[in-house]
Formats: sequence, C-alpha cells, structure tokens
Amino acid sequence: MLRALLVAPRCAVGSRCMSTSASKVYKFEDIRSLVQKPNPQKILVDVREPSELQQYKLPTAINIPLKSAPGALGLSPDEFQDVFDFEKPKTDKELIFFCAAGVRAKAAEELAKSYGYENTGVYPGSIHEWLERGGDKL
Repeated sequence: MLRALLVAPRCAVGSRCMSTSASKVYKFEDIRSLVQKPNPQKILVDVREPSELQQYKLPTAINIPLKSAPGALGLSPDEFQDVFDFEKPKTDKELIFFCAAGVRAKAAEELAKSYGYENTGVYPGSIHEWLERGGDKL
C-alpha cells in the first residue's frame, strides 16, 4: 500500500492546515434528499472501514476509510484511482462525511481540509440515525 495512505499531513500550529471555518452540518432530511436526487456537486463520503460496509452501505456514497487510509485525499489522482477504483474527488466538489455515529466523520472532514478540500460538511447522525429513521437501503 502506498505510504501516503497511512500518513496524515503534519501541520504546525497556526499553519494553513488548521481549519478555522465552521462545519456545515447536514441533517437526516438533507441526506435523504441527496440520496433520492443526487447532486453532482456534492459527494457523500463514508469513512467507515470496508468490513463495516458489509453490514450496510448508504446509497450513492463513496468509501474512503479514515482509519486504514487517512492520507487518501493526499494521493495523486492516478494513485487514488489505482487504490480505490474510482476517481479522486475534485477539490471544487463538496464532500459530506459520515461514519457509524459521527465521530470519525468530523475527523475526516478536518483531514480533508488539510488536503485543500475547503467545501465540506458532516452528517453527525451518520449510519445509526439513517437506519433508525428508515433511510433508504441498498
């Protein structure tokens, strides 16, 4: 596996890597709308591990696991394609992060910002809320 996948960027205090912008928070209704009517400018990013996807996968979402590949968004487009078998999201797209319960989603969002993805959001309810509220199943 490529070293960049395992290494998060190192940022000094006060550097460009430190994000000061507030997160855009998505609610269940927002995510349901995006699943039912995908918007090519918004990408749902599931940061759970591949083994967790065997239990449930949110429709239309891509998977970029935070724990096993924290440096994924730092890969070149070709390297990313080779590893994940889909195109690396462009920095002008909005990435909306979610996980099982919301904790990893926030960490993934901050990490994405360190790689130049400034248009980001978090679905803090994540998969647990999605399933509890009867979200679409894949």
